Amino acid sequence: MTSTEFVSDSPAATEAFAAQWAQTLMPDTAILLYGDLGAGKTTFVRGLARGLGITEPVRSPTFTLTHEYTIQQPSALRGLPFFHIDLYRIETAAQLHTLGLDEVFERGGVAAIEWAERLERWGAPLPVAHLWAVRLIPTGDAERQIVIECLQKPPAAAETTP
Repeated sequence: MTSTEFVSDSPAATEAFAAQWAQTLMPDTAILLYGDLGAGKTTFVRGLARGLGITEPVRSPTFTLTHEYTIQQPSALRGLPFFHIDLYRIETAAQLHTLGLDEVFERGGVAAIEWAERLERWGAPLPVAHLWAVRLIPTGDAERQIVIECLQKPPAAAETTP
């Protein structure tokens, strides 16, 4: 399992770290974001969006539940969708089902999911090749420990026979 840790001393540092990390992402990726209210999940997603070349303002989709953007960079992701999903207001498995996450993941882009605990609560599987957990842990007024873990290996390439 691959993991990375970073200590951020400000929202700007969190965004900068996320923007840099975004450059390592591949198509067909889900990023599960964990952290208490105010921990910096949306700040991290803003950084991801900036790192993916998205220049539109990124706001939390708490009431709309999902925002979609078009990735501009890196070239491996250009033109694919970037979804920012917020599950804070999801209270039942039926509500989660109405989001149409299957359709989101069929498009092969990148999805950042705030309040990912809701997925685990109702056992919603994520059909993606790359799955990451990002935990934002407040350690002071502006300081955050950011822990990123790879949760699954990408599928093995098809073996060829000579």
